Amino acid sequence: MSGTSVDGLDVALVRARQIEFSDRWDCELLQTETMPYPEALRNALWSALELSAEELMRLDHDWAVWASSVVGPWMARHAPRTPDLVSSHGHTVFHKPEQGWTTQIGCGATLHAALDVPVVSDLRRLDVALGGQGAPLVPLADRELFGEWDVALNLGGFANLSLEDAERGRLAWDVGPANLLLNRLVEELGLDMDRDGALARRGTVLPEVLTSWQGLSFHATPAPKSLGREWLEKEVWPVAEEAKARHRLEDVLATAVAYASWAVARDVPTGARVLVTGGGALNPALMQALNEAGADRSIVWDVPELDLVHGKEALVFAWLGLLRWLGMPNTLPSVTGASAPSLGGALWGPGPDVARV
Repeated sequence: MSGTSVDGLDVALVRARQIEFSDRWDCELLQTETMPYPEALRNALWSALELSAEELMRLDHDWAVWASSVVGPWMARHAPRTPDLVSSHGHTVFHKPEQGWTTQIGCGATLHAALDVPVVSDLRRLDVALGGQGAPLVPLADRELFGEWDVALNLGGFANLSLEDAERGRLAWDVGPANLLLNRLVEELGLDMDRDGALARRGTVLPEVLTSWQGLSFHATPAPKSLGREWLEKEVWPVAEEAKARHRLEDVLATAVAYASWAVARDVPTGARVLVTGGGALNPALMQALNEAGADRSIVWDVPELDLVHGKEALVFAWLGLLRWLGMPNTLPSVTGASAPSLGGALWGPGPDVARV
C-alpha cells in the first residue's frame, strides 16, 4: 500500500481465515513495515501528475521493479512459507471517478513475474466503471474485521471514515486533507513532516484561513465522495500559499490541523467510539485537536497498538485481494455509489484452484 503522502511503501504479512459455517473472517497481522522510498523514486511519484504518458508508463514499471526488489527479500525473511497471494494497491496518481477513470500505477504483471506468486492489483477501476467512486474500499473490512468500533477513521494523506447506518448499511467517505497538506507545508524547511506536530503546536489558528478552507464546496457535497491529490492542488493549496505569504508557517500549520480535525469531527456521531489509524494517529497536535473538537459530544478516539496504526490499510488490501482471488465481491456499493458489488482487481498468475494443485 502506497499512500498519497508518498512517505513509503506499507507492507503487511497477513494470515486470513474464514470462520467455519459463516461469512465472517479473522485476519491476523503477523508482520508489518514501512519501507522508505529511494529519493529519486519518491521525487518521481510526487511529480507524477506532470509526467508525459510515456514517462508515466516507465514509472508504472519502475515502481513495480523497486517494490518487488524490497518485498521479495522481506517475504523471505518474515513469511513461514511462500505466500498464497500478493495484493498490491499500488500508488494512486490520478483519481477522477466523476469522469469515469482512476489510475493506480505499479504494474501487476511485473510484480507477478518478479515474485513468482499470484498478484492482485488495480483494485479500484472496476468500481469506477460501474459508476462508483472507487473509494474508499476499506469500509468492507471495517465492517467485517473491525466492527467492534462505531467508526473507523484513517488519518493518511487524506482523512476518511466509515460507519454503520441502521437504514443504509455501511457508509464511508473522504472528509478532507490530513498528512498530505501538513507534510507539504513543511517541505520548504527540508522536512518530510512536522514531527510530533511540534511546529503546529507553536502556532495560532488563523480564523480567516480556516473559514476559507471550511467553505470549499466539497464539504457541502453529500457522500459518497472521494478525494485525489488534484483536488488539493486546485482547491486547498492556493489558500495555503496565500496564507504562507502573509503569516508565520507555524500559524498556517496550526490552522491546517484545526481544518483537518474540523472536517473529521463534524461527520462523527455523538458518543461514537472511533478506531484511529494512519500516520496522523501519531501526531499529538492533530489528536489533541480531535479531542477538543469532540469533547462536548463524548467522542472517544481510540488509537490501537503501533503495528495496526501503520499496517491496517495494508492488511485490508491483502484481504480485499484475497477476496478477489477467491472470486468473492470486495466492494460495497453503499459506500462507493456503484451500481453493483464487484470483484475489483486484476489477477496476474493462477487462481486458487490451480495454485493449490
